[in-house]
Amino acid sequence: MSATVVEQGTVSARRWRVGGSEISEVVFAPDARLAWHHHPRSCLAVVINGAVRKRFPHSEEDAVDGTVIEMPAEERHEDLFGRNGARIVVVESDGEHGTLRCFRDWKATVLASRELAHPDAYTELSLEGLALELTATAARGRQAAQREPRLDVVRAMLVDRLAHPPSLSEIAREVGLHPSHVARTFRAYYGESIGEHGRRLRLEWAAERLVGSEEGLAAIAALAGFADQSHFTREFKRRFGVTPGRYRLAHR
Repeated sequence: MSATVVEQGTVSARRWRVGGSEISEVVFAPDARLAWHHHPRSCLAVVINGAVRKRFPHSEEDAVDGTVIEMPAEERHEDLFGRNGARIVVVESDGEHGTLRCFRDWKATVLASRELAHPDAYTELSLEGLALELTATAARGRQAAQREPRLDVVRAMLVDRLAHPPSLSEIAREVGLHPSHVARTFRAYYGESIGEHGRRLRLEWAAERLVGSEEGLAAIAALAGFADQSHFTREFKRRFGVTPGRYRLAHR
């Protein structure tokens, strides 16, 4: 699989080289799709508007407006754009951007949109600052989680109790932290609330079960804790874009 430039498949694109980074503003058409590919440099992308579903070998992320995507160099992925396409600002560099991660940060989104709105003589200076600020935003999120190793325990509790999730108070008691601190730190690292993360884990578990077992849809729905099969089908389609039955057929 060859490397792909970030402008691949766009309907419009602008690029600037500032300092040791390259910044691109790219626009993708509605319902566009980029098959599996990777980029040669680390990427930090901000979805200004629209939406894109990013599929990675072991996970999927729905990146809507306000989402920041941190992606190491050569990370394999597929892009499926929403009905309104997407406008994205991408910072490419040779530096390390940590592990694969998506999180929402409206400050970063407003910053990226504002700096590119009306190019002038100060644009290059502003963009160099933009690249540094976005990198700092991602680093702050990583550092917050690195200072709190008990987030691993929180996630393990969610994985172990997909069908009957624990309450925030129960999680906080287990890890010995205040509930608000747990919620805030978890969101800073994972880019979503504990509840949102739990829902995603449950659907990803169900997707693996569909492919790796012969169990019926109703049985999988019950094991995962959905109210019934129709609830399971509705939530699954919202996440993956297809019904559970079609997903099973497509991945066998």
